[in-house]
Amino acid sequence: VVSTQSSGSSGINAEYGGPITSVEWHPTDSSVFGASGEDNQVSLWDLGVESSEPLIINDTEVPPQLLFIHQGQEEIKELHWHPYIPGLLLTTSLHDFNVFKTISV
Repeated sequence: VVSTQSSGSSGINAEYGGPITSVEWHPTDSSVFGASGEDNQVSLWDLGVESSEPLIINDTEVPPQLLFIHQGQEEIKELHWHPYIPGLLLTTSLHDFNVFKTISV
């Protein structure tokens, strides 16, 4: 992911296990977006985080812009932010849908 707000990379070098199926910007925070992919994950990112140093969690490098990863659905097709409830996301997949609220957004 490359930020269009600056001249360089945002520092996010996420490797997905397949194509990205949906991306949606947060309705009130212009630096936050959610993405889902065929790797069966929904990830939330904040491009406003300026640090380029990765965090080390359980011997794994994690970009500081990564806020949250949601797993548990298969073949996620779409994600949408709720327009009136901050941090609430809805995702649809082949077999079901999830509604969840994060504390980070």
